[in-house]
Amino acid sequence: MLDCKHEILECKDLVLRTAKVGKFEGQKFLGCKNYPKCSYLIQLNFDENVMTEKEQKLESAFYNFVRSNYFICATYGVVYFNLRRASFMDYLLRTDAVGAGTNVEIGLTGAKIYHELFYHLFLIPTPEIKRYLINNFPKTYIELFIQDKPRFFLDGIDYDNNTLNEDFFKQYSDIETYDR
Repeated sequence: MLDCKHEILECKDLVLRTAKVGKFEGQKFLGCKNYPKCSYLIQLNFDENVMTEKEQKLESAFYNFVRSNYFICATYGVVYFNLRRASFMDYLLRTDAVGAGTNVEIGLTGAKIYHELFYHLFLIPTPEIKRYLINNFPKTYIELFIQDKPRFFLDGIDYDNNTLNEDFFKQYSDIETYDR
């Protein structure tokens, strides 16, 4: 993990914590180990009873995205452009969409991830998602960036430079595209 800069937007030195008081008492979150100097946190609570229709469709797309042994462009486009919150990602990764087995890391929150899934989710361009993945799955993070990266797409991802051509996947970004 990287050192905390005591700046909320740049903090990357997160540890798994449990809320001790308040309405979130007993729930898990990632918080800076330098608290109270730095109060940055990523909530990992997600109430599946209040999911929006869009989040329910995204959950369905994510389930198929993980279950298939290849990454369908439409599903990847939907996930890439719509999955931006670490709390929702944590909720999805704690479901049975990712089964225990070889090449699966169980993270600090109990979420599970395949190496291939980690890599492709890591391309989502939000600091919150990157911090969540690095802090929750440190072993996978280290292994992926030392070894060769998994390759699933012939087009749209430059694996040598770890970049994604958003224009290629943009055509698949609407959740309605996934339902066709």
